[in-house]
Amino acid sequence: MDKCSLQIERKSSIENEPRTLTIDQLQFAREEALCVLNTRGIEEAIRIFTEGLKPVVSSACQKRSIKKDSDEEFECFATQLKLPRLRDVVSAPF
Repeated sequence: MDKCSLQIERKSSIENEPRTLTIDQLQFAREEALCVLNTRGIEEAIRIFTEGLKPVVSSACQKRSIKKDSDEEFECFATQLKLPRLRDVVSAPF
């Protein structure tokens, strides 16, 4: 057999990665998000930002109550890390 006929077409692994946005695209997205936040109600803004998202559920979570598990995990980590209580996002400093 020829060596030429045995060539393997190789593809860089970076080509399998999702495309990233340019700085200009990121800035445009930030400006549009601020526009939505400033011109729409919070419920409508949340709906816009989460439209098309699907929940990720593992097989372990399907067998138990997801809400109950997440609350228990939060309490466990909050106790271990001594996290402050959650505050309203409007009053929380950034």
